[in-house]
Amino acid sequence: MTDLEADERAEQENLPRLFYITALSVLIGYLLWVGQALIIPFVIAIFLSFLIVTLKNILKDKTGVGKFLPDWFLYILTFTLIALVLIGLVGVIRQNTESLIDAAPAYWANLNEISKGGISWLRQFSFVPADFSDTIEKYQIKLQESLPALLGGLGTTVRSFATNLITILLYTIFMLIERGNLIKKLKLMSSESHEQAATEDLLGNIGDLVRSYISTKTIINLCVATISFIWLTFLKVDFAGFWALLIFSLAFVPIIGSPIAIGLASLLALVQPDGGGGQLALLTLGGLIAAEQTFSSFIEPRLMGKNLNLSPLIILLSLGLWGTLWGFAGMLLCVPITVAIMITLSQFHTTRPVAILLSDNGQIAPIKRIAAREAEVAAAEATSSENIS
Repeated sequence: MTDLEADERAEQENLPRLFYITALSVLIGYLLWVGQALIIPFVIAIFLSFLIVTLKNILKDKTGVGKFLPDWFLYILTFTLIALVLIGLVGVIRQNTESLIDAAPAYWANLNEISKGGISWLRQFSFVPADFSDTIEKYQIKLQESLPALLGGLGTTVRSFATNLITILLYTIFMLIERGNLIKKLKLMSSESHEQAATEDLLGNIGDLVRSYISTKTIINLCVATISFIWLTFLKVDFAGFWALLIFSLAFVPIIGSPIAIGLASLLALVQPDGGGGQLALLTLGGLIAAEQTFSSFIEPRLMGKNLNLSPLIILLSLGLWGTLWGFAGMLLCVPITVAIMITLSQFHTTRPVAILLSDNGQIAPIKRIAAREAEVAAAEATSSENIS
């Protein structure tokens, strides 16, 4: 058989495989979109359980008291602590959202006056096209008409999250209970010892990276939100607690999350009925940007380093993909989900090229089961050589 015939035969064999992979990808995407009401709380519970395990390990290894407490008690303690924090955050967000909705007409009236003044100022200049100012005015009217629907949607989202929180916490409880058995069952799916070791290693790598990302990002976001709250309170910006929580939450959304939160807080400072204005907005904007950039540009890279190894373009694409499938929840979860997918794909010959494309520098982990098998063979050969000698 010539090389040309071999290439043609290989292409013919790859066509059905490509078709099945494409069909399977479309089917999985459809199921993720249709079943998002069930899947999203489940996925959030998975990452919440990672955070609980991390906090439990910190209490066990880093504190003197934790060393003398049983694991089951530490799990209950950390779960209770995180559940109380989440319930408190939901209560604060709900209360502030309702207050913001009630005060929205006064803020909108102020914004309307500022925008009208800006449009009149622009029309004084001959080099500014008339269509430009007319377009701004047209969008302002459309925004004013859609404002009740936007505020109603915000309230619905908050109430929906409060309802789903109970489901998420229940999922988390059963995941923590089943955690040990699930790992054992995944290992037993492989019959050979080196494959079981590789499976355990793979699960460990995914868990370590996801736990590292979630815990580090949570601490960094908490620090930024705390500094932002102090700065907003000092400037007497309304709803300082709400904006601090929004900055904390949206910071999990890569690339666009922090700018949106900072922009909204600065816009509210601009149109604040009592004591707002351009100076307050600039001070708010400058302080929040300084706090966010200090952590994201200097501290976060030192703590995370290149552990995630995700291409910035892939992060942006995953943000759009998961945001399209699951909305805001998908934006929050896109990075840890993509990291887990990349690590899993790197452990199989057929999918390693995809993992390389997802990575930042092309350097991905070796296939664990092959490395483990080679180590076993090397150990057996060494033992055999010793016996012969």
